[in-house]
Amino acid sequence: MTYEMRYAVFPPAVVSGGEQDEQGGAVRLCRDADAPAPDRYRSVRAFHIVPDGQAPPARVTTERPLGPRVSGHPAVYRVEDPSGMLLGRITLRRRRLLRFGRTRWTVESAVGPALRGYRGRLVWWALWWPAGLPVSLLWGITSLLGEGDGGFGPPRRVIWRDGAGRAHLVFRGLADDYRVLTPGWDPRLVTALVGLHQSFDPSDRAGALGWYET
Repeated sequence: MTYEMRYAVFPPAVVSGGEQDEQGGAVRLCRDADAPAPDRYRSVRAFHIVPDGQAPPARVTTERPLGPRVSGHPAVYRVEDPSGMLLGRITLRRRRLLRFGRTRWTVESAVGPALRGYRGRLVWWALWWPAGLPVSLLWGITSLLGEGDGGFGPPRRVIWRDGAGRAHLVFRGLADDYRVLTPGWDPRLVTALVGLHQSFDPSDRAGALGWYET
């Protein structure tokens, strides 16, 4: 199963199964009207997952916002069904300030294994720091001057694995889609992960701030 964000509709939608019709099989991501005010680190999230069909909805709320980069305290998000039953938790832990490391996304299903995924593969980060970073800075400068498109960035691929190293979910940065490799995952939990991930690491189509901030 493949999931993809669609930004051509409003509210933005997550489409599964590779449908070509932007309206078909879509699940809308609707910001909570009663969402709390943004926190200092812009990590508070509150939105509803609303399927176009008869599938049950879900809600994502912030259980704990991000802490300062020096502390390494992660942000934790709850995914609940309409009755308030927990479907799972999603945790974002960013690299600590002045330390080597990668952004980590953890998915904890209420009925399945916990998965951990790291942004980018180590081999690509090893190549990007000496070679890709200078190119990215150069493209950023040319973009400010109106002579470039700024279309070069650090590695984005994420592979979510269980404790045994088995891959369950994959985000392909170049294709900008999410693939579920093993059965049994609640589509609402996967959709919540897509919505959260795209709000922090958005596609070029969403703008610099992502769908949640626009």
